[in-house]
Amino acid sequence: MSKVKKDNKKTNKFLQLFENIMSIFNESAKFLLILITLVLLITSLLFVINIEITRLHLPIIIILATIIYGFLKKDNLKTALYAVIIGLAVFAMSTFVVGKIYDGTADGNTYHKLTVGALKNGWNPIYQDIADFNKEEGNPFDILEDNVNVKWSNHYAMGTEEFGAVVYAFTGNIETAKVFNILWVYIGLFILYGLFIQMKVASWKSFMIAGVLALNPISLTQLTNLYLDGVLAISLFIIIIIEIIKSLYKDNKTTEYKENNLILAMAIIWCVNSKFTGLAYAAIFCIVLYLYRHIRNFIKDKNEFKNNLIKDTIYYVIVVLLAIVLVGSSTYTKNLITHGHPLYPLYGKGHVANMVKMEMPDSMQDYSSLKLFFISMFSKGENVSPSYAEVQNDPDLKIPFTTSREEISNYSIPDIRVGGFGPMFSGIFIITIIGLIIAVIDLIKKKEYETLLVYGLLFVTSSIMVIALDGSYWARYIPYIFLLPIYLLIYLFKKDFSKSKFSNFLGVVLVGIFAINALLILKTQLSTTLSTNKYINVRLTELREYYDKNNSIKINLNHHGIQGVEYNLDDLNISNYELTDDKLQYEGYMFTYE
Repeated sequence: MSKVKKDNKKTNKFLQLFENIMSIFNESAKFLLILITLVLLITSLLFVINIEITRLHLPIIIILATIIYGFLKKDNLKTALYAVIIGLAVFAMSTFVVGKIYDGTADGNTYHKLTVGALKNGWNPIYQDIADFNKEEGNPFDILEDNVNVKWSNHYAMGTEEFGAVVYAFTGNIETAKVFNILWVYIGLFILYGLFIQMKVASWKSFMIAGVLALNPISLTQLTNLYLDGVLAISLFIIIIIEIIKSLYKDNKTTEYKENNLILAMAIIWCVNSKFTGLAYAAIFCIVLYLYRHIRNFIKDKNEFKNNLIKDTIYYVIVVLLAIVLVGSSTYTKNLITHGHPLYPLYGKGHVANMVKMEMPDSMQDYSSLKLFFISMFSKGENVSPSYAEVQNDPDLKIPFTTSREEISNYSIPDIRVGGFGPMFSGIFIITIIGLIIAVIDLIKKKEYETLLVYGLLFVTSSIMVIALDGSYWARYIPYIFLLPIYLLIYLFKKDFSKSKFSNFLGVVLVGIFAINALLILKTQLSTTLSTNKYINVRLTELREYYDKNNSIKINLNHHGIQGVEYNLDDLNISNYELTDDKLQYEGYMFTYE
């Protein structure tokens, strides 16, 4: 046997082993998605019949998820067993790790913890106002009447908080509630890998593209806190990729097609119930490709149009009912009944001011959405907003592919406003636009009109959303823009489109730039998280020692909105304390004591 044949044989064996391992991880991600979605479905259903969250929720749901997954995979129980073991190990290890990390963010310690803690302690958000959930109702403290976060806890989508509360009820540590962010990175990585395989992208290339999407800047900046935009981003990525597959691969009788519909339904449930913008984004992209598929079928085959229209419509109606009416019963349904609008307090009578506008410097207030988008895209990553500085600064434009220590340090901010897709993304964006133009020309030459139309619709839809919706300068409000270079990568790597060495080389280079972008952000996040965590540990250890000596303590919250930190005190069994009326500036770990 020649040396070339031996090398090819070894390569094929390695690739086969890689694909087998990835297949098991892909299945473990599916199991985890079933598990975490069941948490939302069952918890919401129990809320409807007035049953609160208990410590038994999580173990019972894990058992149910295992049974359901085993039934779905009854033809391959050995792989299913491996998938369940790996999935539960990832869940347990992730929960252990985040339980050791304190969330030092403002939002995390305000309405997120306030919501999670109240849910864990027996608050039913469908039938009760959180402001009334005080010591008499089972909460460890009385929620302050002037707490500015009561409105957000009562009315915002709370899927991540409900999931976090179920975990918190089992562990007794509120910091474990934020495990959803790590789980979604894992789920996104391996489920997207499987979806790209279906799109005829080679296995190792599929893994690279999936890695780019799962380790996106939004998720990385929120990996160890209670922010939830990373969940919205990854669930939306899964929704859009599956919608592409449904639109370009028409065989609806395969096992993969049925599994994709299940994954799509679960991704929609999470996207819609992570935050209100998730409802808008999921609806827009699903509707656009839903209309495309059925208009195409109507033109080509009337019988296929009728059959598919009925099945597809029934499917989406069921998913919407589960996502909005059941899981969203504590927000969308309740808001509609009590305030006349499902998106209250952002819309409807008595709605609040537009926060996206309020967070912009005065100099940017009159800019068009498109101008804001391009300024942000080509600016240094930073927060130029009234919330972060007394003196408002304008964004600093920069040359693509350049950065500085100061800019990189800004990616410790979980909701970074300008340049939020990372220090390298402006350069990636330029390459993407040039590459997509070349791809369009190539697809026209090859007469791949259907592919061109589907991706063209997505590009146009994304562009219109940037122009029409608020927040075009803020990365966490435009996660769909991060998919534009992914469309280019699919073109460069997909077997049907291009087999040239140059396209593969360009794809690998682009992935490499993405990797640098992610590593710079991740390094900053880990460094900041470790430093903050060390400080908080010292402060809480001192507090615990002081409390043990004195048996009582006076707590001065930095401001009344930071009340969620009191659940950390409860976890430390610090209950005999007096909450003073002094309001201090941000200092220390959310409060001082004496």
